Amino acid sequence: MTEKIRGLSRIGPNGSRTLISDTPRAWDAGFEMPIVKVEHGHGWMFEVATHPDYDANGWIYLHYADRCPDCNALALETGEDVSMNRLDRGRIEGDRWVDGETIWQAEPDTYTAASDLGAGSRIAFDDQGHVYFSVGLKGAHNHDGIQDLDQPYGKVHHMRDDGDIPADNPCLTGAHEAGRATVWTYGHRVVQGLEWAPSTQLLWSTEMGPRGGDEINVLRPGGNHGWPLVSLGLDYDGTPVEYGIELGIDPGTLTLVAPVVDLTPSPAVSSFIIYDGDAFPEWRGSLIVGTLRATDLERFVFDGTQLIARERLLDGIGRVRDIEVDALGQIHLLIEHREGSRILRLAPAD
Repeated sequence: MTEKIRGLSRIGPNGSRTLISDTPRAWDAGFEMPIVKVEHGHGWMFEVATHPDYDANGWIYLHYADRCPDCNALALETGEDVSMNRLDRGRIEGDRWVDGETIWQAEPDTYTAASDLGAGSRIAFDDQGHVYFSVGLKGAHNHDGIQDLDQPYGKVHHMRDDGDIPADNPCLTGAHEAGRATVWTYGHRVVQGLEWAPSTQLLWSTEMGPRGGDEINVLRPGGNHGWPLVSLGLDYDGTPVEYGIELGIDPGTLTLVAPVVDLTPSPAVSSFIIYDGDAFPEWRGSLIVGTLRATDLERFVFDGTQLIARERLLDGIGRVRDIEVDALGQIHLLIEHREGSRILRLAPAD
């Protein structure tokens, strides 16, 4: 389990918690922004994921915000730290992080003073030796760089699990191949969930919009998912999302990928799983999706990529930050609420 300002922990079957030492640093220093009364910071810990062959190789992947005081001209000019998403892998020996190595790191000039709040940062593996990871709106504004293939923001990236770049990556062309080499899809705001479906060979995601416009997406190579040019929701000030005017981009000239499911009004969609366990056999193949603002857990049933049913499983349980499945097919939910966060385990009623 990761906690953004505490780092990486191992949770035992009885709920015990052991903090793992020597991981990349998780920073607890935040900063305030006018009007927006939420926590902001640089250098947070994001996602943890085990390699599909973890039993054989022991690799654990960490997605976090690399923070530094003097990475680029912006930091030197302002005297303020900057940060950017980074993907490492390592192993755990006893209670220590060992064999750590960086799999992906953006160019220093892409590090920004923007809060890690919109950093995205999910990880998924396919069954062909590849890792996918998301980077959210980390530009100076929520539209900076997202439509620019040479910038890392607003993208889902794709690499081999050892950090090598596949030669057939969809955006590996152009004058600045180093910047775009890992891009799989772009036009994303904040990807909150990322999962590979082995049965269909499809990569799915959940994405949070502003006021409405939350999405469930199927991510195909090279797809442009439209942010910040269009959205089925409104901006926070109640106006249409149309930053293309400011950027000089006419969305009518582009081929944009529509969401598989539009979630408007916005439940603040978060993590999800594609269920394939034994505990709830009638749920196999369904997306089990958590929410933050709506504080519920929902099941989405698809025929291919066509939504055919939607069911609310739990309501008012708290903000669902993450969902995982254990070896028995029981579902684990990481919940945050005012009385203190919990990990809940769902098992069949019988």
